[in-house]
Amino acid sequence: MDSHHSAAPELAGPSLMPARSYLGVGGGVLAAILALSCALYAFPAARTGLNAPPATAEELSAGVVTVVAPEDSIGIKSAIAAVDVSETARSEIARAVQTNQRQMAWLVFVDSMDPDGDVVAVRASGLTQNITLSKAWTPVAVPISPGSPIEVTGVRDGLGGGITVALATRNGPMTLRILSPGETLEVMP
Repeated sequence: MDSHHSAAPELAGPSLMPARSYLGVGGGVLAAILALSCALYAFPAARTGLNAPPATAEELSAGVVTVVAPEDSIGIKSAIAAVDVSETARSEIARAVQTNQRQMAWLVFVDSMDPDGDVVAVRASGLTQNITLSKAWTPVAVPISPGSPIEVTGVRDGLGGGITVALATRNGPMTLRILSPGETLEVMP
């Protein structure tokens, strides 16, 4: 080896990367980060290890109540997380499900006519949740007791003409009779 040459290579000085190269590499990375962030925002279940609520007819039962299988621990956790209650009440529901006193189920609500602000209350196992009906599916998780009905009560008639509600099933929507505020229907699991 020549004594005038050092063992370490000589590094080039800093240089600017052309804008076109920067956007090609950095822009792709930025787009990937943005897409992942949007997916996590749009599907919060993805960041928590939970399942999303039923979104297709294939995910529903042939009846109006889709019971989550007792062996589906992630499905049960997902349904419990979706119930609109305090953390204390959610913990009580989880205990009741773990001790086989309750099961978790989904009902998927739709306004069967024009979405005009109709509101119904869903009551199951002593828990009541209010739902504003729309043409989009509104999945509602409920704790159920086998053999006990789920009550659907009309709360508010949007623009008149009655509270028009349907429940989605694997075979399509099942339209319920038109309700007046205060009127209740029972649905069996």
